[in-house]
Order: sequence, then C-alpha cells, then structure tokens
Amino acid sequence: MRDPLLAGIRVLDMTQIRAGPKGSRWLADAGAEVIKLEARGRSDSRGFGRRGSGNTAGPMESVSVEAQREGNRVAFEQLNRNKLGLSIDLSFPDGKELFKQMVGICDVVMENFSYGVMDRLGLGYDVLRRYRPDLVMMSMPAYGSSGPYRDYVSFGWAQEHMGGITSRTGYQGGPPLKTGSIVADPVNGVHGAIAVMTALVGRAKTGTGRFIDFSQLESMILLSGEAILDYSVNGRSPQRNGNRDPFLAPQGVYQCAGDDNWVSISVTNDAEWVALCEVIQSSELANEPRFASSELRVNYHDAIDDLINEWTSKRDKIQVMIELQNAGVPAGAVLDQAEAYQSPQAVSRDFLVELVHPDGILFPYSRTPSKFSKTPAEVRTPGPLLGEHNEYLLGTLLGIPESEQQRLESSGVTATLSTDLG
Repeated sequence: MRDPLLAGIRVLDMTQIRAGPKGSRWLADAGAEVIKLEARGRSDSRGFGRRGSGNTAGPMESVSVEAQREGNRVAFEQLNRNKLGLSIDLSFPDGKELFKQMVGICDVVMENFSYGVMDRLGLGYDVLRRYRPDLVMMSMPAYGSSGPYRDYVSFGWAQEHMGGITSRTGYQGGPPLKTGSIVADPVNGVHGAIAVMTALVGRAKTGTGRFIDFSQLESMILLSGEAILDYSVNGRSPQRNGNRDPFLAPQGVYQCAGDDNWVSISVTNDAEWVALCEVIQSSELANEPRFASSELRVNYHDAIDDLINEWTSKRDKIQVMIELQNAGVPAGAVLDQAEAYQSPQAVSRDFLVELVHPDGILFPYSRTPSKFSKTPAEVRTPGPLLGEHNEYLLGTLLGIPESEQQRLESSGVTATLSTDLG
C-alpha cells in the first residue's frame, strides 16, 4: 500500500469551531500532517459555541478543563481526528516566536479569525512568508478580506440566510427555515480544503506559495447558483415550496406506518410515474388524464399526494423504499442519525470505525466518503488532547532543548492537559 495522497504535506491549523476544522480534517484524512494549534483554556473548538465560526474578534473566552473534556466527547473528535495537538499562547512574545518557527517547517497555515486578527497579532501573510517563502496560507473570515461586511461577525446560520439558501427553505406563506445541521460549516470546510489543495498543486508547478482570501458567505451563495442563473435569464425568484419541486410531481415525503416514519419519493419522468402507479396498483392514478405528464402533474400535486399517502401510510418505510426502487422509482426512507449510521449500506462500506481515545474512551468515527483504491484516506488517530504532541513538535521537529520546553510551559507559553489540571 502506498503512502496517503498528502503524505509529506504539513499544515498548521489555527481554525476553530466547525467550518475551518472540517476543512483541515479533509487534509488530515488524506495523509497530511495537520497540527491543531490551541492555547490553554482558550479553545473554542473544545468548548464549542463560545464565539462564532470564522469570526473570533479577539482573545477567546476561557474554557474550563471540564468543558474541554466534555467537548472531546462530541464534535471535537470528529473534526480533529488524525491531527497532532500543539498548545502555544500567542499573547506571549515567546509564543509568537514559536509560532513563526513552526510556520518555517509547514507548507500550509489555515485560520478563520475575523478579518485583520492575524495582522494585528503581527502574523499576517507578508510576515509569515519570510519564514516560509513558498507558504500557502488560507484566511477564511465569514465575509472574506474585502468589501463593506468584512469586519462583521457571523455564525453558519447567518451565512445560510445571507447566502440565499433559506429564502427557498420552508413552506409557502411561512418564514425561511435554517437547515437542520448548519450546512454552511461542512460546505465551507470542503470548499476550503479544495482551495488549499488547488494552491498546493499550483505551488508544485511554479514553486511559489499563495494567499487564499476565502469568503464563507460566497461559498454559500454558490449553492444558489442555479437560482441566480434562473433569475438573471428568466426573471424568476424561487419560492418556498416545502418538499416539492416546481417542475416535477410527485416529489416529496410521504407518511408511513408507525410514529414519525416517512419516505421520500421523486418521480423525474413519465416512465417512473407509470412504474409508481404499477407498484401502488392505483388505476385512478394511472388512468387519470390530468396526471399524464410532468407538466400536468405539477398542477395537481395535492390530489396526487393524497393518493400516494393512502398507500404509504399502511406500510413500513423501508418496505416502501425497496418496492419502489425495485421498480426503478427513486425513493429513500427518511432516516434519523442512528438509522443512517446503522443502515445496511453504511455498515457494508465500514462507514464507522472505532478508536480508543487517550483517556480510555472508545469513540466511533465516520470514515471519509471517498475510497481511494491505492492510497486510502483512513481514520488513524483520535482527536488530540491539549498539547498532546508538544514534545514531538517542539523538541523533535524544531530542536528545542528539553530545558527550554520546560521553561516555556512553566511560564504559560505552552501547555498540556496536565498543565491545566495543575
């Protein structure tokens, strides 16, 4: 088996909360050596929810050791597996010097502070590339590094609204609704990882680094690309339409037997419509002239839904999905999170892998959805403890003597979890 695709690439990861760590995690899963940088008692990622993704305006609020431990039990693990833990407090001059030394041995720096934070710290791109001339640095504040909103702060929820996503999410006559999982964060993470890898490919060709000015808002606007194009060409603004599609019918979720059980059905052409009618054995649907084509069916969606619901409501959602799929009709049972993880499809592809955390807790981790044939992206290690790899990173890589490492820790410049437990 060959080395992972990004083996030999070293990333200094300053990102917090979800969007940034999600992006650096993609790099770590692909084999890059990603160094998770934190300060003692100042980890938004471990405490979660102190200040916003891509928008920390200044020093982070203190997070207790208990909160850090509890944070390790949830999203921190998924977002920071396969990473090394380094703790440096950048409020100390010695901390900034250590940081610059680390930059000198890294290929990439990633941060999602508010615009201007790195420059105010004296650690902007023009400074850092003196220590690594071919450095790739990505800055991903909520609104990018230019424009009238660049100093604004934002969470993923606001980005969904401002990016146009929620203008189409909800029911006619109702308010816009956010997505259930804050889709902005994983989307921005993926787009950020793509940007970094693109810059690395460019560096491999030219030998020069790049500064990436990444706007999380623009990343979200991209998800409305078709709607924007439709408006510019046809003058149409999409309306909130629940689970329906303006051009296809039937399209939606339908009640199944049991409590809160549903199935999604999408009929995209007339052949699928005929197959649906055959499965549910409804001559009323099959022979009704009003339902003869997609163009006609969208005008009678309520009547069609009533007939389909009459059939699905007496059946198990998995049974409905299988029957329709066997007939060539796109359908999927609506699964909760536990059902999705434990579905036969996910289990058959070994989607979950279990690792023992350094504190003895067994955690399940989701694998990456991409399976590379010769260079697999694997979940190799749990998320790091605070400063877990200080000795390796400072001693082995930077060559800092043990006595100096002890001085740095005793003065508060560096820290480990045991330091916080003090």
